[in-house]
Amino acid sequence: MIANIPPMTHIERTKRAKDKAQTVCDFLASGEIYSTPEIISQLLNLDRSRAVACLKTLEKQGFLRSEEHYFEGRHQKIFGVTPQGLALADKCENPYFEGGRTNAGWVPHRLACQRMRLKATAAGWKDFTPERVLRLDKSLKKIPDAVATNPNGARVAIEIERNVKTQKRYADLIVIYLKAIKANKYAEVHYVAPDELIEKLLKRTVTSIKSVKVGAEIVQITPEHLSKFKFFSFESWAKKEAVNV
Repeated sequence: MIANIPPMTHIERTKRAKDKAQTVCDFLASGEIYSTPEIISQLLNLDRSRAVACLKTLEKQGFLRSEEHYFEGRHQKIFGVTPQGLALADKCENPYFEGGRTNAGWVPHRLACQRMRLKATAAGWKDFTPERVLRLDKSLKKIPDAVATNPNGARVAIEIERNVKTQKRYADLIVIYLKAIKANKYAEVHYVAPDELIEKLLKRTVTSIKSVKVGAEIVQITPEHLSKFKFFSFESWAKKEAVNV
């Protein structure tokens, strides 16, 4: 017979509510800016209804604000961090959610990045820095979707690629990323695609590049150069067996 779990005391409930508020604000203030109840439910390990209740409470307290947008085929509400939420997270210098300035077309991409972040964190990745915070580093010539440290301690630039770009575009990116790798900003670049087909097409496009233009010089791309670029599907990325840096 399973013993009844005693109800939490008022002090315990208060502490739990504060911990959830801190976790949500820390996540959004880190550069994610906004998210959905579904992703926050994963973050807090709660069911959706409890996550919604938590978000609404934080909105009433002034730490978040919400907006409704049409994306992924339906109207959905997103919750974003306010300057007060930034202060709670001690990230006052980071970007906050500004009402009426969110492009719904970009929302699915940002949410995909967040889902990959939660997956990576569960697999032992650390120091996940989203694109909006990376923009504060003016030395970067190309802003990845995120940068994070894998379980082996290597810093990895992460690109969430929902569609394949032109070969010329990837040739330009190879130059930028190889320079950043040489400067020890990253150890590798990971391209992460929604499914195995896009992953395969990405790899085919990038690995077919034989030379790039660096200034006025044509430089041959070698297998060693290409070894710094890895390709994954959403399903295969950030699994422990995929760490190979």
